[in-house]
Amino acid sequence: MAGQECTADRQGNQVEAHKRYICEREPSRRQALFRYACNTGAASMLPDFHQLAGTKQIVGCKDLAASVAAGGALGHAGKVEPSDICQGQLGNCWLMSACACLANQEGAIEQVFLTKELTGYGKYKLQLYDGIKKKWQTVVVDDWIPCSATTGRPMFAKTNDDNAAWVLLLEKAMAKFKGSYAALDGGSTLWALEALTGDYVFKFKEEPSKKHAGLVWLRYDLVHPKKKDEEAMLAPTKDELSSNELFETMIFYKRRKSVLAASTGSGNDSQNTNGIVHGHAYAIVNVKQVDDFRMIQLMNPWGTFEWQGAWSDRSPLWRQHPKVARAVDHTAEDDGTFWMEFKDFQKYFKCLDFCMRTTGWEDLRINIYEDHPCCGPCWGCITGCSKFWCCCLGCRALLCAKKKQQFERAPQGCCAGCIAKYGS
Repeated sequence: MAGQECTADRQGNQVEAHKRYICEREPSRRQALFRYACNTGAASMLPDFHQLAGTKQIVGCKDLAASVAAGGALGHAGKVEPSDICQGQLGNCWLMSACACLANQEGAIEQVFLTKELTGYGKYKLQLYDGIKKKWQTVVVDDWIPCSATTGRPMFAKTNDDNAAWVLLLEKAMAKFKGSYAALDGGSTLWALEALTGDYVFKFKEEPSKKHAGLVWLRYDLVHPKKKDEEAMLAPTKDELSSNELFETMIFYKRRKSVLAASTGSGNDSQNTNGIVHGHAYAIVNVKQVDDFRMIQLMNPWGTFEWQGAWSDRSPLWRQHPKVARAVDHTAEDDGTFWMEFKDFQKYFKCLDFCMRTTGWEDLRINIYEDHPCCGPCWGCITGCSKFWCCCLGCRALLCAKKKQQFERAPQGCCAGCIAKYGS
């Protein structure tokens, strides 16, 4: 591996190369972590190990050279944003989608990182939930990121922000957790959400009803095997929802700060219909009802390539319905995020993942607003204390923390209408 002879820690001290942490010093173990499974079929061809000769530290990557100089935070100005994420050459949209979902939840990604800031020593501790053992596992990684030997840029997950190193570090921790980067090529968003949060997860799939004629949305639970080398399975339940009930359920859980993701049916991700990629996972950013319009906002973890149908970024419907545009705060940017109506959503997306977030002691934090160095800490203290005492957010986290372990149906009738109107 090639890298700089010395680098600076957060205090500006020089760290000699031999003192920097390397999690896999043995070449055989290092090659195992960076192993690929090449596929010569319809799926895209992954590069072989020899193309990783340019593997570098984060401080040596062209995309992340400014990370330490900018202050050493894992995200820009201490923040984690969904827009930081850009999927690379691995078929791990399932993981990137889960990360995008959690990046929308304040503090969710930060809880995964036990090491909160970039360090010149290159040692990072993260925690991931082992569903088989039903406990958290600490994963230690270094900051050597697989890069292209020709471009010097990250080969796998990329970042849209030079200061958002968390995306690359989290992907590497997940690769080590599962055995290799190759093990990330194909997976389950539901499993990733559980691994990153430790919370209760479940899935809805559209399929024929077992009770009557027609299609319904059937709920599945995630069931773990007894052995680590076996994949988690989905177990069907008796819960069935109609399309209307599903939309109400989405708003109900979004209001309760749950995390939602959606995936299209089977297919090759090199194919698409109206911009919706086949066999691909998306993060559900928002769910809103404005008058008779039931709207879903999604994010493609590729960071580009969006829906091209009704209510797409350049659709004339936004000008025809300015109330809807204002209600959803519509902006037209090529960032992989887009809106579509629920009726169109159902045509393309056949699976929905839910993660019921739990709040507790670890959710108490003060945002010091690093992008405002003069007044940021003061503003953070004021808003943090106000939320704790006046809005009861702190009291609720401390006294009412409870891990949710079962599915709850959304209220029907008038209550559901109120949720649809005010829920997000």
